[in-house]
Amino acid sequence: MSPSPWSALVRRPSSRLAGRLAATALALTSLAALPAYACGGFFCFTQPVDQSAERILYVQEGGKITVHIQISYTGEDQNFSWILPLQKAPEGGGLKPSSDSVFQLLEQATSPQFQLNWKNTADCSGPQQCMYASAGGGDGTNGTKGGVQVLLQQNVGPYEAVVVKGTSSTELVDWLNANKFVQPQATKPLIEQYVKENYVFLALKLQKDKSAGDLVPIAVTLDEVGPCLPIRLTALATAPDMPIVTWVVGKARAIPKNFLHVEINDAAVDWMTAGGNYKTVVSKAVDLGSGHAFLTELAKKTKDLPIQFANPGWDAKDFEKVTDPGKFLALMLEKGLPRTTQIQGLIKKYVKKPDAYKDVSDQEYFNCIQNSGSMPSEGKCKEYLDAAVKAGFDGAAFAKDLNDLVIKPLQTLDSQYKAQPYLTRLYTTLSAEEMSKDPIFGYNAELPDVSNQHSADATPVCEAGSKIATKAKLKFADGFEMTLDIPKETQGSCGNFPGSPVGFGKGTGAVVAAGGQPLKRVQVLDEKGPPLEIDQKDADKVDAQLNTAQLGTPSLKPEFIASLAKVTWNPHSSTPGTPAPADHTDHDDGCSSGRGGEVGGLALLSLALGAWWLRRRRAVSSPSIG
Repeated sequence: MSPSPWSALVRRPSSRLAGRLAATALALTSLAALPAYACGGFFCFTQPVDQSAERILYVQEGGKITVHIQISYTGEDQNFSWILPLQKAPEGGGLKPSSDSVFQLLEQATSPQFQLNWKNTADCSGPQQCMYASAGGGDGTNGTKGGVQVLLQQNVGPYEAVVVKGTSSTELVDWLNANKFVQPQATKPLIEQYVKENYVFLALKLQKDKSAGDLVPIAVTLDEVGPCLPIRLTALATAPDMPIVTWVVGKARAIPKNFLHVEINDAAVDWMTAGGNYKTVVSKAVDLGSGHAFLTELAKKTKDLPIQFANPGWDAKDFEKVTDPGKFLALMLEKGLPRTTQIQGLIKKYVKKPDAYKDVSDQEYFNCIQNSGSMPSEGKCKEYLDAAVKAGFDGAAFAKDLNDLVIKPLQTLDSQYKAQPYLTRLYTTLSAEEMSKDPIFGYNAELPDVSNQHSADATPVCEAGSKIATKAKLKFADGFEMTLDIPKETQGSCGNFPGSPVGFGKGTGAVVAAGGQPLKRVQVLDEKGPPLEIDQKDADKVDAQLNTAQLGTPSLKPEFIASLAKVTWNPHSSTPGTPAPADHTDHDDGCSSGRGGEVGGLALLSLALGAWWLRRRRAVSSPSIG
């Protein structure tokens, strides 16, 4: 288990307790048109918490950025605490609850997809054409005490939030512990780095009447002119090749400013499993691109990629006077409220499930109550409904939480998304030794769109006397061709290419050797002009120059560009050139470093007690694949 690079310092009293950002890949492209679940309710599924990847959404509006962060935690309620270093304190209204369906919808609309276009003949047929998506707080914390200054204090959703500033990490950690924002002493050296950079710290804990089941995502709005993704301190506690995805909604296509940009060789992807080795391909491409590189998985105008975060028909007033829990749930379904873990938590909070029914599944109990109005007056559904009514149901309070934690946040994001012209999805994988600088992002309106849909032509190849293909000859857009075996267990049907949406932390199969190198090309993207392609052997040298890149100025000097070697990298060759050296060193650069203070950075610490992952340097000592 690895922590989030931008999550926070989440207190973990034992190795079984975990607190981290998470998002899921179960998603809906539109809340207005929910698919019909077989069981017809909010508990038709168990939504997994995908802890194998990290996700963050930036929404840029002029000189302000709203960052959506999802928090998941397993442990005792009193042990939950969360700390987030910021270069400056959010202004009033800068902290608000968000919704977990945000990342669901983004994932569904932007995930990479792999599609084969079959060229069947009368004598030999491949499978059917298939696509796989691939208010004030308390506890006397106001004011200044012992060198710690309280800059902001308010309740946000289920959290009690404070923003504090101190002159030393010892004072800060002692103050946080004294005020029950519990932090281990081991965090002091990590916090000290940000204290020296004059950062402030947002701290969250649960309000006295709240539990870990009440956790919701949080949105933080800051005065910033460009996103920064904080990862430096995560190097102390991270798994190898941790996938990181960043969505940026803003004025134009987002670009990595101080990281390189890579494109993957589609021929190295396992098309027989709809991208079952996708993470491996990206990880190896990033490694060959110096280890500091991002892949643009999608870049598209928002008007061409409509994502409906909120249903126009949502109005909390419709729920306020509903006193019957069955009718309340039925109305939620009718209005198309998202089916998420967050919604399930709210239902469990307000529609009580007495201990007498502890052995009854949530799906049976809550979905039966929801359908009680259409069921016969007798039977289990009536029994469950009566039990919930007897236990007490506060429809007005439920409606308020529904409005504050789901409806309003999604309506706000829906409006922001429609107001901004562009959405970019960037992806990388990083190990501890590569987390030596915090990526910053700029915008380039001159770059083309990038589709998340990958395709190749496939010609079925049959053995003599058979019309069922056992091999597939693939042809890619660049003219490269290769022939792959079709797995025996999947020959002859659409099931030929089993798989699921391409998910982070998944797709760990081997690179397809016949396709060549995972890396197609390495580039420098700047805020103006076309991409600058560089040879792979120069990746480390260029990466070192990008350490001091500043928004608003060219990343590389003309004389340095002139010194670069001619590009000879051939992705389809088994020996395409000299690889990057394994012993290069990286400049330690933070969100605010090297930019003259022009762009403040959102920086979040991350620490996993009892799970300190140390990993050897991934030596890119040969261009071999595997």
